[in-house]
Amino acid sequence: MNKVYLISTAGYPNYGDEQIVRTWLKFFSKNRSNVELTLDVPFPARAQFLFGDEFTNVKFVDTVWNAIYKADHDGADLEHPEAVIAALSGGDPRNQAGIDYLLGSDSIHLLGGGYFDVTSETFKKTYLFFPLLKFVKEQNPKIKLLATGLGLTPITPEYQASLAQKYIPLFDYFGVRDARSAEITGATLELDDVFMAKKLDAIQLDENPAHPDILLAIQPFVDDEHRDAFLNELIAYLQTEENAKKRIGVLEAMIEQDNWLFFSDYFDQYPEIKARMTFFGFWDLWQKGLPYKEDQVWISTRYHFHVIGSLLGIKGTAVLVGGDYYENKHHSLNELGTGWQILDPLDENTTIQPGINSWKLMGIRQNAKNKIRMAKNDLYPKK
Repeated sequence: MNKVYLISTAGYPNYGDEQIVRTWLKFFSKNRSNVELTLDVPFPARAQFLFGDEFTNVKFVDTVWNAIYKADHDGADLEHPEAVIAALSGGDPRNQAGIDYLLGSDSIHLLGGGYFDVTSETFKKTYLFFPLLKFVKEQNPKIKLLATGLGLTPITPEYQASLAQKYIPLFDYFGVRDARSAEITGATLELDDVFMAKKLDAIQLDENPAHPDILLAIQPFVDDEHRDAFLNELIAYLQTEENAKKRIGVLEAMIEQDNWLFFSDYFDQYPEIKARMTFFGFWDLWQKGLPYKEDQVWISTRYHFHVIGSLLGIKGTAVLVGGDYYENKHHSLNELGTGWQILDPLDENTTIQPGINSWKLMGIRQNAKNKIRMAKNDLYPKK
């Protein structure tokens, strides 16, 4: 049986990362149901509850994540990966069975996501995946190395050069989701993995005309200035004559981080707005589905709600929380042509005006079909 080894940052949980995994697991269940699937994530126990009931043929492990955490603790980085090699060469005996299993895979696939970032202590470690996979390829040259829908920025020139010269050439396919990541030599610009989700029936919706008219998915901002400016614009939008009686849903994409808008005391001074609000926690969204109805409007700081909302043809506003990381993500979708408004809360000349570009979305959906076709024909051809 073909052994497919998937690597993801899922299990935190964060709705977007989990949706990437659900999308790929749907791909396999529909197109390659006979493969032996392993999902390597930092939180395999939670991943079991996220995916295990829906996809019963997946093995959940954390071998690769343990290896890079150990190597990082021992001083490794992309330019000095010796501790990675040591961990895989007998230096991590507790994980030896998992390492042996990894080495025996037929393919290893870095699933999409923006879990590479040199400015983040957590996501700078993940660049160690590349020397780890280089070592695996050297030990078993028959292994196919794949990457799809990655976001690799912010990145230093040194890391960019290292990826281009030492690591990307080892991959059979290396796809990235934004133009800035595609500047790295050898990377192929493509869509985010979640763009395949609608065609694969991987977006779980709870459709009900009684659901809220406006959905808010708002993570913490980088500073109080961005937060306060956004809240002022949001209040003004919700108090307009058009929206004054509309019901409002607050979505929790990431547990705790994204519930501040509902549970803070900010809306106590606007009781007429707070009375219209309903909270949808992460597990409700994941297990029951997104509270969807026709003619909704979405306002989101979360990148993957921008993706999903545009796939569903929903008018939306993508809100910038501050900093280059999220700005690049949302602008990359705007460049594709989603038609969503990009709102910088510090721009005093803009107001919330959700949009959609239905014409360009036809092309995006066709490109998503092409990506599924490529996955079937090139990444995972029938044997």
